[in-house]
Amino acid sequence: MKKYILSAVLILFSAAISAQTFNKSGRTSFQFLKIGVGARNAAIGESGIASMDDINSVFWNPAAITGIEGTQASFDYTSWFAGLGITSAAVGYNFGELGTFAVNYSGLNYGQIQEALVTSPTGNVDTRTGNTFTGSDLEVGLTYAKQFTDKLSIGVEAKYLREDLFIYSSSLFAFDVGTYYKTGWHGIRLAMSAQNLGSPARWLNTMEQSQQSYDLPIVFRIGWAVDLLGGHDLFLGGDPTQHKITFTMDGVHSNDYGERVLMGLEYTAFNIFSLRTGYRFNYTEGNLSFGAGINYNVGPVNLRVDYAYVAYDYLESPHRITVIMAF
Repeated sequence: MKKYILSAVLILFSAAISAQTFNKSGRTSFQFLKIGVGARNAAIGESGIASMDDINSVFWNPAAITGIEGTQASFDYTSWFAGLGITSAAVGYNFGELGTFAVNYSGLNYGQIQEALVTSPTGNVDTRTGNTFTGSDLEVGLTYAKQFTDKLSIGVEAKYLREDLFIYSSSLFAFDVGTYYKTGWHGIRLAMSAQNLGSPARWLNTMEQSQQSYDLPIVFRIGWAVDLLGGHDLFLGGDPTQHKITFTMDGVHSNDYGERVLMGLEYTAFNIFSLRTGYRFNYTEGNLSFGAGINYNVGPVNLRVDYAYVAYDYLESPHRITVIMAF
């Protein structure tokens, strides 16, 4: 077991050392799929596929929803740059030995965009016509995951995607798959996921398909998380009801950018209040992130509210807020 854990860690560190700056951007469509959902994971640098086991796992690693006990629902809002807003929601239920099912939604509305021509028929410098148009992105998914042993979970998500812009649109189906493994050794967990597996998108039909098709942004992740403090068998020991520290690290490979490494750190006090930070390597924007969360009971409902801020240098820094309810 120690050998496998060490191998996974070495792979991640090797990716960090050998990550190239070669930029493959502009080769894929449906870019909104790369906008992370959930304030907690955003706050730890999007490095949490091995540390999250709540309903928001449907947006990162479908296998991890087996951590749901009973019913969970989440609502997320991201204040994106350029005045855009992203809304997301998910609900799931654990049926025990049958497995865990969840449905999710995510949408991005472009608002009203001013129409402009390439050149003005009157010769004016301002080519705007006075008309407006709009666009939107949509994701609706169904997830199933099952815990095959007390350590291993496997999950899959089928999702419908649609993108509209002006009079053009494209829709298709895609899949996510993932695994989640609790090693049982010093609080270490391992996870892997592959997202957006599907056929290319197409908006026009005036030429051959190969000339008018764009791949989805396929993302492969491998991650590990370790609870450093908050248990007698952990590296720093401690009492889990008082203080807990978790370190997370993910390696990311995609078909439209170079390899990336993500790291995060989370501190939780008395299972109520959490502070988080993270850093994303090989990103031109949004490297450093911060966040906080509060967890408390309201009658029979456990309520968790998370906030995340991601620092951008040239664009507006996005804010995220997430509410998760467990019944």
